[in-house]
Parts: sequence; structure tokens; C-alpha cells
Amino acid sequence: MKKLGVAAALSLCALSASASNFRGADQVYVPAAGHLVGGSGTFISDVFVSSLETTDEVDVSVIYAPTTGLTGGVIEKKNAFRLRAGERRTFVDFFPTVLGIQSGLGQLIFNGCLAGADCGPATQDADGYSPFFRSISVESRIYSIPPNTTLAQKPPTLGQGFSGIPWYMFASSLQAGNKLDKVFITGITQNGGINEPGTYRSNLGLVNASQYSTTTLVATLYQNDMTAANKKGEYTVTLGPLGHIQVNVPTAFPGFSGTNAFIVVEQRNSVPTSDSPTSCVQGCPAFLAYGSILDNVSGDPTTLEPQFFAPLSEDAIAVIFPSGSGKSGNRRSVRH
Repeated sequence: MKKLGVAAALSLCALSASASNFRGADQVYVPAAGHLVGGSGTFISDVFVSSLETTDEVDVSVIYAPTTGLTGGVIEKKNAFRLRAGERRTFVDFFPTVLGIQSGLGQLIFNGCLAGADCGPATQDADGYSPFFRSISVESRIYSIPPNTTLAQKPPTLGQGFSGIPWYMFASSLQAGNKLDKVFITGITQNGGINEPGTYRSNLGLVNASQYSTTTLVATLYQNDMTAANKKGEYTVTLGPLGHIQVNVPTAFPGFSGTNAFIVVEQRNSVPTSDSPTSCVQGCPAFLAYGSILDNVSGDPTTLEPQFFAPLSEDAIAVIFPSGSGKSGNRRSVRH
């Protein structure tokens, strides 16, 4: 995995990615994926990977970091597959078919490299950049099939999409000055019970996006606004390098029931690992978060994506969408 260079990139790029849906990068996270048998069925992930290169072939390596509590550690599959220039490929049931993992749940990290080249530390500069990095984008769908069925039987499925997140789009405690140190997740609903029509339940996912630090993530649940009177609970978890955890709202915030709620996630106390590069300030602290809301009758899930607290700045817009060379300045296309 490449050396994460957070501070310089996040001040501009994280919000540009969020605002303009820039998903391409040489390193892309999928925060939740797996193949796991549960009481309600088997959870499966299909993954869709695209090469953004127009001339070069790309070798794609994959890192799997399991959810906290599952057996086994981080697994890396070097050169898991190769993409032709501009190729788009679908992988059905990614874990057993590509990774050879029959049971697992956690985050995936995809690294694109020029085919046949070495993108490891030996070719990287102090900030973790290699001239052989190549860009890809990743989308995924995690879904369930009923108990005692297989995909070959073409059973009905229930699932949700997860867009791959480029390495420059995570939040970091180092970026408080740019308001990129915390995120919020809206749409949290916890009411009623299983099989009760018109009610919903919610889950929260938290990811340590850094290989080079252990970090503490604090999730605070609010209802309506962020005043002290509307604070409904706080959930704290410490995650090791690339650690991942998913919890339901009643576990994280006991006793809460209601609608119009949201969760704010921030990062504290990042401790570098012994092999953290010198250019990784505080172990390159970085995190991801996401939510899910599920119908209590159908089980139909919807992904709730995180949002930063700041909009894309005018300076950042000018950099991404510059005027000049005959192009006019960027402006709103609808009357305000």
C-alpha cells in the first residue's frame, strides 16, 4: 500500500471530489464488502472496476481488512487482475472469485499500477507517490440472498450500492483548519420493530483509512440540530490500522428512538505505528464513515453517504474549472 500523504491533498481535493463526483484515483476504498452467511441469508458483493487509462494496461492489487471481531488479519492480493486500457469489468461475488476468501466482511482497498511495473516503496518519493501509479474507479453492490440458496439458483436479492472512495476524499484530524476533520450522516431513523410497516432501522459504519496509525473515532448522535439539548448519545471506538466496524444504532446509542436524526463523526488520539513513514504526520490519520437505513418489513437497505461541513471553496472551484483559453468563468446556471 502506498504511503498516505493526507495534509497537502485534502485541503483542496477532498471537497472537489465530493462536489464533482471525482471517483478516479490510483488508490480507491470500498468501505463495506464481503461474502458472509448470516441468519437472514448470505451477504455477497459484486464489484465493478474501470480503468481510466487511455493507453496503458493496469495491474490492480487488492487489500482486504476484516471487520473488527472477525477472525483473520489483513490480506493483500498483489496483481489480483489486469485491465486493458479503458476496460470496464464486473466481478460477481468478488470475495471467493477474486480473493479466494470464502467467508469475510470488511473494507477493500484497490491499488492501480502500470502493468508489469513495481509501485512499491522502492519507486515512491517521500510523499508516497510513484510515477507508475495508474488510475481506476470502483463501484460495488453488497446484497443478500435468502438462506439456503445460491446465486446459481437466481434467487431474489436485496442490496445497496457503495461507490469507491478515492484516497484523497477521506476526512482527517489534521484538517480542522479546512473543516475537513469531521463528517455528518443524515437520514438516521430508528423506530418501530421488525415486520412493523412504515418503520425503519439504521446502522453505522466506521473505518480507519490509515495503515500507519491506530485511531479513536467518536460518533455523536443528534436530532434536529447540534445543540446540547438535542444530543442523544455518543459512541467511541478505537480502531487499529485499516480497522473497520459496523454497528446498529441501538448498540451504539442505547435507548434512542426517533426520526430526523444525524450522526457527526470525528477523529481523536491517532498513534503512529512503528513503521509509519517520517512524512506521515501523526501516522497519516484518516477515516471514513457511512450509514445505512433499512425498511423493517422488507429489509430493503439504502446507503447514507457522509458529508463534510464545508462547501467547495471559490478558490477550489477556480482551480478545478479554470477560465481562460477561450473558456468563460464558471457561474450558476439557474437563477438564484
